[in-house]
Amino acid sequence: MDRIASNPLKRIFDIFASGLILLVISPVMFIVAAAIKLSGEDVFFKQDRIGLGLKPFGVLKFTTMPKGSEKLGMLAPTGDKRVTELGKFLRKTKINELPQFINVFSGQMSMVGPRPLFGKQVAQYENQVQEAISKMRPGITGLGSLFFSAEDALLATVRDKERFYNTVVLPQKGRLELYYFDNWSFWLDVQIVFLTFLSVLQGKSNLPKRTWFLVEGFDEAVHSFQAADSK
Repeated sequence: MDRIASNPLKRIFDIFASGLILLVISPVMFIVAAAIKLSGEDVFFKQDRIGLGLKPFGVLKFTTMPKGSEKLGMLAPTGDKRVTELGKFLRKTKINELPQFINVFSGQMSMVGPRPLFGKQVAQYENQVQEAISKMRPGITGLGSLFFSAEDALLATVRDKERFYNTVVLPQKGRLELYYFDNWSFWLDVQIVFLTFLSVLQGKSNLPKRTWFLVEGFDEAVHSFQAADSK
C-alpha cells in the first residue's frame, strides 16, 4: 500500500469527516430516499468502479434513472432523457453523490482522491497513471473532480460523447490525477476540500493556482473537437 493510502492522518480525517457529514445530512438523505422510493425506483444505485489496487468496488449513489438504463451507455450528459425528473434535481445539486460518504466511512473511498471510474475507462489511461491510481483510494472530490465539476454539461456540447471523453477529457483527468499522486500532502487535501465547497457555492471550477499549468491548452482541445464534431 502506498504512502497516500496508508497515511494514518488521511484515514483519520476520512473517518471523522465522513462520519460527521453523514450525521449532519442524514435528514436530507432520509427525505431523498423516501422520495425515490415513492417514485417506484430503488433508493440506491450501486455500480462497479475501480478502487485501491485496481480492484472493483460498489460505489453508491441515489438512483436518478430507471433500472437498467445503464445498459444504454455509461455517460449521462446534461439533458439525457433517461434521467428522471427527481434525478435531474439530484444530479444538478450533486445530492445523488451523498451516499458515497458511506463508501468513505467504510474505507472503500477517501474524501480526496481520483474519481472512481469504470474499468474500461481506467484501462485507457497511460501505464503511469494506472499505476498511480492503483495506489490511491478513489475520492469524493479531487483535482479531476474540481476541474470537471460541470462534466455533464461539457459532454452535452458534442455529438460523439464517448470519443470526446476518451480523447479529450480522460487524458486531462489523467494529468491531474498523476500530479495529485506525485505531489500529495495533507495540506493539498485541505486545499482541495476548501475549493470544492467554494466551487459548489460559486457554481464554477476552482483549482489550486499551482496546478493551473496542467490545464493549459484544454479549452483549445475542446474547441477543436467541437469544430470537427459539428461537421
